[in-house]
Amino acid sequence: MKRLMRIATLVVLIGGLFMAFSPKKTWTDAEAADIARRMQKYVIVEMKYDLRHLPARDKELLQTLIEAGKLIDEIFWRQTYYDNIRLREEIVRTRVPEDPVRRFFFMQAGPYDRLAHNEPFMNVPPKPPTAGFYPPDMTKAEFEQWLADHPEDKEAFLSPYTVIERRNGKLVAVPYHQAYQPFVSRIAQKLRHAATLTDHEGLKHYLLTKADALESDRYFDTDVAWIDMKNAPYDMVIGPFEVYEDELNNLKASYEASVEIVDREESAKLDVYTRHLSELEMFLPYADKFKNKEAHLTSAFAIVNDIYRGGDIRVGYQPVAANLPNDPEVHAKKGSKKTFWKNVLNARLNKIIFPIGERLIDKDQLQYMTGQGFFDFVLMHEISHGLGPRYVHNTQTPVNVALRDLYSWIEENKADLAGLHSLRYFREQGIISPEMKRQHLVSYLGSIFRTIRFGTGEAHGKAAIVSLNFLMEKGGIEYNATTGRYRVNFNKIDDAITQLAGELLTIEATGDYARAKRLEAKYAGTPDFVQRSLDQLKDLPIDLVPKYVIQW
Repeated sequence: MKRLMRIATLVVLIGGLFMAFSPKKTWTDAEAADIARRMQKYVIVEMKYDLRHLPARDKELLQTLIEAGKLIDEIFWRQTYYDNIRLREEIVRTRVPEDPVRRFFFMQAGPYDRLAHNEPFMNVPPKPPTAGFYPPDMTKAEFEQWLADHPEDKEAFLSPYTVIERRNGKLVAVPYHQAYQPFVSRIAQKLRHAATLTDHEGLKHYLLTKADALESDRYFDTDVAWIDMKNAPYDMVIGPFEVYEDELNNLKASYEASVEIVDREESAKLDVYTRHLSELEMFLPYADKFKNKEAHLTSAFAIVNDIYRGGDIRVGYQPVAANLPNDPEVHAKKGSKKTFWKNVLNARLNKIIFPIGERLIDKDQLQYMTGQGFFDFVLMHEISHGLGPRYVHNTQTPVNVALRDLYSWIEENKADLAGLHSLRYFREQGIISPEMKRQHLVSYLGSIFRTIRFGTGEAHGKAAIVSLNFLMEKGGIEYNATTGRYRVNFNKIDDAITQLAGELLTIEATGDYARAKRLEAKYAGTPDFVQRSLDQLKDLPIDLVPKYVIQW
């Protein structure tokens, strides 16, 4: 009896201690409800990998690359919002790990919901277009006036690899490798260590040159090494690439990292496409005087499964493919590399695109919405990023500099439409079966609505609504008001695609900002019936969030 009483007393004491040291709730019911509503836009998908079979040296290599990727993520935190680190420290200090606001904050890398037009979900001001690249109170007019008054600063200020700071009343361009030096030096150290863990000469050379590039912001040599790397078992996208975070000028590149296991057999099957790049350029529907007839470009393909994402690639919109690097000099002199994340692409198809198609695509055409049709479209979208003009005709002005804040959506739209047009080339040449036409076009139609749901303030979303409105105006896509469903008019859509692709390519070739603005004004609105279609999808996720589970 006494033993039972002692046990009971012990249980009470342990329970009291547990209550005393257990985390206390730090969120309100209203906050929990708000985060739950926001999380409906996301579906968390586990990406499981059993890597226990790998040699110990390979495991150390991959783990070292992941460590480098986590440091890249730290730089991105500082780029995306100028007050992020102070806010993060405050959240860690005041909110327990189970707090839904804290968890959503870390998922978004800041206090703004990326799939809700960067809407604040905390008590913070609206996200500044300057992000963390410029003084937070800087305006576009001030930036341009400084360039006009200080032409000697133009090159440094327009570089994608500088942060603009105020110092003693003056504006100064600080190179990335200096602004983020504590992180950059550690990343470079890890890449050099990783290079000692592989016998693949191409991968070793790439990692060493990338370490040097990160410490100098000179990427040409390492970009060439990456494109030339053949048949490596592993790969890594790492460095500053995309400019979406810079909503002031679309100039400054965000850091990102992806650690990947290469599917070498599937990657090799895509080599056939590299033999037709010159022909694709000449097939594009814009004036011959704008085309690069002398280009002998290299294009490499890698089909991979990634086991880590960090930085710009980790948050918000989850890319299933990429055409990198973005440097116009590399594109003009060497080419590019197309990476396809097979695990993310398959998850998007099954969790996002197929369910959307079931609700919005004409039932007679649903049979043509296929995984192969979608993959071919994504493939040609990425190839087409490497086609077309990189510089304004007869100038040394990069297209992105000429088009500034309009560039991102124009380029994404160009890649979509030039990609669809290029699929026609491959079908006509018999490289892809002509029977795939319906699968290509209906699969593209299904993907449009997924992309529009990102919002027309986002580059991909704006590109998608412009395409939908234009193609419907030309009769290539039709809407049935009775059924609320959409279908492709296979007799008209090729001509409509050619017209829009030609318009976008010409805008880039001429750097015509006003023409781009007119296209945006006419086609970037969301018609009421399209909004009703989008409303039918409210219970479906907009995009996925990969959750990597690795057995080492």
